[in-house]
Amino acid sequence: MTDHVTIQLEFAGLSDVGRTRARNEDNFLINRDIGLALVCDGMGGHAGGDIASRTVVEIVGDVVSRLGKPGADAEAVIHGAIGQANQRLLTLNQQRGFPEGRGMGTTVVGLWRVPGTNRIVIFHAGDSRLYRLRAGELRQITRDHSLYQAWLDAGGHGQAPHRNIIIRALGTTVDVAADAEIRLMEPGDMFLICSDGLTGMMEDQEIADVLSCGSELPALCKQLVDRANEKGGKDNVTVVLARGI
Repeated sequence: MTDHVTIQLEFAGLSDVGRTRARNEDNFLINRDIGLALVCDGMGGHAGGDIASRTVVEIVGDVVSRLGKPGADAEAVIHGAIGQANQRLLTLNQQRGFPEGRGMGTTVVGLWRVPGTNRIVIFHAGDSRLYRLRAGELRQITRDHSLYQAWLDAGGHGQAPHRNIIIRALGTTVDVAADAEIRLMEPGDMFLICSDGLTGMMEDQEIADVLSCGSELPALCKQLVDRANEKGGKDNVTVVLARGI
């Protein structure tokens, strides 16, 4: 697939507090005009996880809107946006008296269409994920920044750590950066961007079965959220879908 065949992107998203949490610390953004979508899963509870996720959503959206022009270095734009968002969280934590590594923080995962092309930048920090469904096959594109994933990568010897301990998140240290890569879209590709409130409740095959049922994107979002809640809803659950048409 070459860039001269223009692929349009359609989006839908949904966030829910789940069955056990008192408030929703997830936030998401869909900006159809620039082809940007992201999900942030905040952490910190009373320290402001919801504020952290909302702050990153707003800053990344603003920076990409202003600087993401045709011809710009797309990966550099994303890294710059993530850097500004991280610095803002560090400042907020410092103002509230938290030492480095404490206070509010958030994961981030998303995609942004490189202006004028069929390429997308996929970026993430933490254990929120991006999947691609292509020709009926669901594939996890991002790789969790978690202690459990690091344990798997090292061979998985000994006692497995808890799956929800992440080793990279915005708001924790000065030098936090997102992984970013550019990929080529194909017509019919569907991208799922989600917090671990979904993946902690549903296996990948269950997710693939829902996404393959042929419904419109808003209905698919609702099916995924409902299914996660039916299976326990132990965390906030947020899903954003993007499909190339």
